[in-house]
Amino acid sequence: MTIQNQPAIFYVNAALFDCDGTLVNSTGAISEFWRDFGKTRPHVNPDEIIRTSHGCRTFDVIAKWSPEDAEEQQVTKWEASIPDTFGHFAKAIPGAVELVKSFDKFSKEATEDQKQRWAIVTSGTLPLATKWLNLLTIEKPDCFITAEKVTKGKPHPMGYRSARDTLGFEHDDAKVVVFEDAPAGITAGKGAGAMIVGICSTYDPEKVRKAGADIVVDDLSSFKIVGYNKESNEFKVQVLEYHYANEEYLQNA
Repeated sequence: MTIQNQPAIFYVNAALFDCDGTLVNSTGAISEFWRDFGKTRPHVNPDEIIRTSHGCRTFDVIAKWSPEDAEEQQVTKWEASIPDTFGHFAKAIPGAVELVKSFDKFSKEATEDQKQRWAIVTSGTLPLATKWLNLLTIEKPDCFITAEKVTKGKPHPMGYRSARDTLGFEHDDAKVVVFEDAPAGITAGKGAGAMIVGICSTYDPEKVRKAGADIVVDDLSSFKIVGYNKESNEFKVQVLEYHYANEEYLQNA
């Protein structure tokens, strides 16, 4: 992690979190799933799937590589088995659980209506994402957008746009931050009009930055909510360690 002398500061009304690669480093577990999937399917290239498909819905990947297996209920069962079979390869992204719980705590204690100002938007199915949250000891949020709830997966912005609408921040002038690790997710967040925190859990900092991230970090361990303004309904978030931050977030410090 590059340690900057000047903290980055941003103000947001709500925070939207990806799951795999953002809250939980599930790359190892999912990679093992694809390798196992490819053992009985010579036409499937697990290494190419692992290299190119992170952040995409499993159903979409299987439909591309092995269309005869693209049966929704079966894919959902396969996904749900990943934490049970390969979960020992997964671990929490440093600082992720603490940051999510901090947004939840501020939402309940500092806002006037006590409504959650955070959501999860994941390409994973509900059974898979729910198991990851259980492992992380994160309670399922009121707004939980999983693969079943969208007809167009990332990089399409449908999921993040839906979360904005659900939380009541659908207007373009509302300030929303998306936490993502994959280029497909970063593109989706940008398409939904959000600022992007890019996490280098899967890709190197340069790739994450080129994908469109406004702030690029190794993990979420140096993030802190340092205030909430009731008049503007905005959280003030401080970041102490980062590889890159747009100039506007340095000027806020």
